[in-house]
Amino acid sequence: MDFNENLSFFQENHLAVVGTVSASGKSQATVVTAGTSDGKIVFVSRERTQKVKNIRREGRCAVTTIKVDTRRYITVEGPAVALGWDDNDDATQLALVEAAYASIGRPRSNWDDFDKSMREERRAVVMVTPERIYGSI
Repeated sequence: MDFNENLSFFQENHLAVVGTVSASGKSQATVVTAGTSDGKIVFVSRERTQKVKNIRREGRCAVTTIKVDTRRYITVEGPAVALGWDDNDDATQLALVEAAYASIGRPRSNWDDFDKSMREERRAVVMVTPERIYGSI
């Protein structure tokens, strides 16, 4: 399966499940809203969440994007990075968060006090590079 050939699937469907591995080797799964940017799957999460901690430690994750009405899905596995407020200056981090939200259909114009909220919540942007792609579409 090719990521670019299925780009419309990711652009039309944003419900996803992220799978990571904890320090003790246990699986951890979380529902997120995901999009695409520059050939990668992206989502936003608070920096203190377990999934972000796991991604930072392991450098990998799996994201399964689901088309709710048909239960079709595509899973992307690969290297992942979580970029947060300690990784970037303010303007860069805000731009990353804004772009990630825009990719899932939540543009900045819909948020009051966007910058303040993103800083206070310490939102990180997770980017997953497709290495293995499979699914049922």
